[in-house]
Amino acid sequence: MVVEPLKSNIQISIIIISLLALLAWMATFAFVSIDVPIANYKEHILYYHLFSAGISFAIRQIITLFIIVFGAIFVNFLSIEQEITSKTNYLPAFLYILIAFSATTKVSIEPLLVANLVILPSLYFLINSYRQSLALPDCFKAGFFIGLASFFCIDYIVLFPLNFLALMILRSFNWREWVMMILGLMTPLYIDICINYLATGNAFEVFDTMNEAINSIQRPVFSIYYLAFMVVMILVFLLALLRYLNKGFGSKVKTQKAKYVLLWMCSLCLFMVFFEQTTDMLLLPCIIPLSIFVGDYLAEMKELKKANALLVLFIIGFSIIHLHALGII
Repeated sequence: MVVEPLKSNIQISIIIISLLALLAWMATFAFVSIDVPIANYKEHILYYHLFSAGISFAIRQIITLFIIVFGAIFVNFLSIEQEITSKTNYLPAFLYILIAFSATTKVSIEPLLVANLVILPSLYFLINSYRQSLALPDCFKAGFFIGLASFFCIDYIVLFPLNFLALMILRSFNWREWVMMILGLMTPLYIDICINYLATGNAFEVFDTMNEAINSIQRPVFSIYYLAFMVVMILVFLLALLRYLNKGFGSKVKTQKAKYVLLWMCSLCLFMVFFEQTTDMLLLPCIIPLSIFVGDYLAEMKELKKANALLVLFIIGFSIIHLHALGII
C-alpha cells in the first residue's frame, strides 16, 4: 500500500513524503488556539539568538516545516550514502517526519530539530572516515559539528562521547585522529569564549550554562495521548533489534559498524529524556536512529501486509496526537 513505493520508487516516495509533511504542517496552524506558554530557550545559545526574538507564528511554522523536511532529506541521504540501510529505501524520511511532527509544542521551533541539521553532518563525517587512509579532516569536521550542535540544543552535550566511541568502532587507534577530534569539538567552544569575552567580559558564561543544563534533571512527563504512537515505535524498534541479533546487522562490515554507532547514539540520547519536562522528549531525542532502524526493518520485511499494518498503526498513533492537540479528543 505505502511501504512498497517507499522501498524503491523515488518519484512516488517524494509525492507521499511531501503530502505527509504538508498535511501534518497545515494541521499545526490550528494549534495556535492552544494556550501553551513559550518556553525560555536561553540555554540553547545560538538557537536563542537566531529564533527567539520577534518571529510571528506563521513565520515560525514555515521555518519549522523547512527544518523538518531538510532533516528528513539529510537522514535519508545519510542512510543511503553511507550504506546504513541494507537496501535503498525512503522510509527513514517518512518516519522522521512523523516523529518530528508528533512534537506537541507548536508555539515555538523545537531546538532539537534545529540541532539535528548540524548533528547529521557530524554523523556523516564520522561514518565516512571508515577505511579512509587519511581521516584527519573528517575527524575534525565530525568533532566541530557535534560541538556546534550543542550551541543549538545544549542537551546534545550528552553526545560528546559518541565521537570517540565511533572512532573505536570504525577505526584502529591513531592518536592524531583523536587529537583532531578534540580540536574540532573544542573549536565552537573557543569561538564562544572569545565572543563572550569581547562582548560581556564574562568569557566562561557557557560553562555555567552547561552546568545548569546537566544539573536540571527532571522526571519525564507522560501523556496518554502519546501512548499509542510511542508503544508502536518502541515495539517495532525492539523487533528490529531482535532481527539484527538473529540475522546480523548487515551483509557489509561498514553497514554493521554504522549501525553500532547509531545504537550508541540512541543509548546516549536516552539521557536527554530527563532534561525536558515535555511528552515530546520521550521519542524526539532518538529521532535519527529510530527513523533509520525502524525504516530499515520495515523495508526488509518480506510480507508487505504486515509492514503496511505497522505503518498504519504509526499513522493512527500520530493522528491521535494531532486530534488531541486540535481539541477533538
